[in-house]
Amino acid sequence: MLRNNLRYSVSICSLLLALVLLTGCFSFEEKVEISWFDTDGELIESASFVKSYDPTSRELPEDSDEWHYTEWSVTQAGQVTVCTAKRVAKSHIVWKDHDGNVLNEAFFVEDEEDKPTFELPEDTEKWLYTEWDKDSGKNEYVYTAMREPNGDYFVGNVFQIVIKDEEGEALGTGSGFVLNSDGWFITNNHVMNEAHSAVAFFDIKDEDGGRYTELKILGGVFNSEKKDIFIGKLDGYDKISSHYKEIDFCEDYEEGEVCYSVGYPNSSVKMAINSGTVMEEYSDIHGKIDGMYYILSDSYIAPGSSGGILVNGDFEVIGITSLGLYNDGEYMSGGSIPYEIFKVHLKSYKNSDIKTLTEIY
Repeated sequence: MLRNNLRYSVSICSLLLALVLLTGCFSFEEKVEISWFDTDGELIESASFVKSYDPTSRELPEDSDEWHYTEWSVTQAGQVTVCTAKRVAKSHIVWKDHDGNVLNEAFFVEDEEDKPTFELPEDTEKWLYTEWDKDSGKNEYVYTAMREPNGDYFVGNVFQIVIKDEEGEALGTGSGFVLNSDGWFITNNHVMNEAHSAVAFFDIKDEDGGRYTELKILGGVFNSEKKDIFIGKLDGYDKISSHYKEIDFCEDYEEGEVCYSVGYPNSSVKMAINSGTVMEEYSDIHGKIDGMYYILSDSYIAPGSSGGILVNGDFEVIGITSLGLYNDGEYMSGGSIPYEIFKVHLKSYKNSDIKTLTEIY
């Protein structure tokens, strides 16, 4: 009997020990309600978790184009925990072509990643793209592609004229514009006046690899002192006619529109293209009597530019560059003879109509 009581006591003790061990393995921790919201107050999830659970361990919402999520903001109210996603606005970057059309756009986080970049548009036959013009505001960057005329577009049409005396000495320089692939050209009458002979220089390498191509001016078929126009022909233009461009003329122009003067100002050895805007029309008393007027622009026109061209933003010829206006030695504007004045004289001519410069002057 004593032995049985002893066995019973040992069993009770073992049971009690097992219960102690089991209660140590299972803890009944207090739970809390946790809710996660996006920045706009929309509920993402709500559930019960043990009080020791870290609610900020939950993944933040995925970034959108406009927003970057940074952290959870946690507030506690009794047994309820509220987590709200904090965010910052991403910066918007836009790249546009010269006409304002969107080429590309992106969003990025300031100071956290490299600012996105985008290549300039490829150069074209008419335009060379030079840089991005940056305009920035709050969280926005706008880059507009800046461009300049591609001088190669004009090398087969615009050339420098050097007039010479009887001994072959240079008297002066001007500019000229090729009208067609046969080598007919137009310039100012005052450029050719008093010339015994004249040559044309193109910014095209010659057959021997020289820097310029030099062609003789055969003579003229029309000249007018009042309209200040001379139409003539080049000898051997077929050597470089592959560079010729069919550049149109245009009668229409408006004040404020973009324009470019193309020629050889100040007897420069290289063709210059100067941008500007159309200003107004101009005529002096003698011009009014003769029915002459000029397109004024602030694109640069100087001695040597005479006989070159004034083109619009589409590279259509709106005038022949002819004079510069100065005030106390400071350049103010330039005048170009409009297409309307000389268009009647742009007709088909024959070689048999050509007169030498000595016959004309």
